[in-house]
Amino acid sequence: MSEERILETRELSIHFGGLKAVDKVDMWVLRGHVHGIIGPNGAGKTTLFNALTGFLQPTGGRIFFKGVDITGFPSHRAAELGLCRSFQNIKLFKTMTAIENVRVGFHYRLRTTLLDAIFRTRRFREDERLTLERGRELLETMRLGQYADFKAAKLPYGTQRRLEIARALASDPELLLLDEPAAGMNPAETAELSACIRRISAGGRTIVVIEHDMRLIMEICDRITVLNQGLKICEGDAETVRHDPGVIQAYLGRSAG
Repeated sequence: MSEERILETRELSIHFGGLKAVDKVDMWVLRGHVHGIIGPNGAGKTTLFNALTGFLQPTGGRIFFKGVDITGFPSHRAAELGLCRSFQNIKLFKTMTAIENVRVGFHYRLRTTLLDAIFRTRRFREDERLTLERGRELLETMRLGQYADFKAAKLPYGTQRRLEIARALASDPELLLLDEPAAGMNPAETAELSACIRRISAGGRTIVVIEHDMRLIMEICDRITVLNQGLKICEGDAETVRHDPGVIQAYLGRSAG
């Protein structure tokens, strides 16, 4: 597996007045890995995600993606470079079908112009064909093929969360960031999600995931970063994190001894 750092933060900080939501965090993600970010509520996980993807401006420090300094880049610019995310709260187009939702995700990669759409040019027709074919492939990857023509609002909760990931994949990101993808899922839905993440990773995609489900994190992640009160307190593989005294203290409020 590659040792190339596809994403790196150096002393990254996000402060809100006197609150240090993220404080001088150094972190790197290796290409092809599944990298977990965990921590108690209020640890700064989603704030870190928001800064990485251009939804928040850092107070200090730098963010590098594929060796390029992207600190302060807006979200659409980060997406164009190949960095895409899902959200804690589902943000699907509820009145559109599953396949229509996925096809929306291709807009960064399309060549079609407004005039192409108006006059239904050859380029427009080709893009329409490709997005439909590729969209159905992504639905199959997320085990959603049978729901292609279902309205998003009619889908079960866990299915909607997987559909949101399929739409994120439509932009063909090199790095996919998932914000609590298993939130609200039952054990069967979580197991299906775990299998889907493994398939995405096996295809060569790099994934960073925030999650409270420790079993899921320990099963799928090659490396894990632990935050607490805005600080990085531990980083390593699952065994390292599981037995770290600082992690045990942060989660259980007592020493490892």
